[in-house]
Amino acid sequence: MEEYSVKLKKLTDGTFYNAVVTEDDNGEVLKFKAEIGGKNYVGEDEDYYTAFRKLRDVLLTAGYGMCCAGAMVNALQSGMMAGSDRVYLVKLNEKPSLKDAAGIFDPAAPEIFPDSKAQEIYTERFFDSI
Repeated sequence: MEEYSVKLKKLTDGTFYNAVVTEDDNGEVLKFKAEIGGKNYVGEDEDYYTAFRKLRDVLLTAGYGMCCAGAMVNALQSGMMAGSDRVYLVKLNEKPSLKDAAGIFDPAAPEIFPDSKAQEIYTERFFDSI
């Protein structure tokens, strides 16, 4: 079981909270869990990044933004990265390179806290731009 330290931003008042996200992989389903104030928030899926995104969306619904690379609006996984804990932080009109790769839980300071739909829209815009 892996553990990741993640800073969360409470969206209602801008305060920060240090959380521990635990990863549990039973070989079929990957589960990420964060406990905040005695309440558990869970994202699970067969795919690593999809499980992360589900946790991020649950936390957003509860009013918390994740301050990590995978939660950035411009984070996307290439087919070669699928199933890994890596993403590209892409820029419109630029092809990504290895220097644009980051760990999903690497600390970041997003200006906005997008949900999965917003990330998908940005990804479409990115692919249209290159």
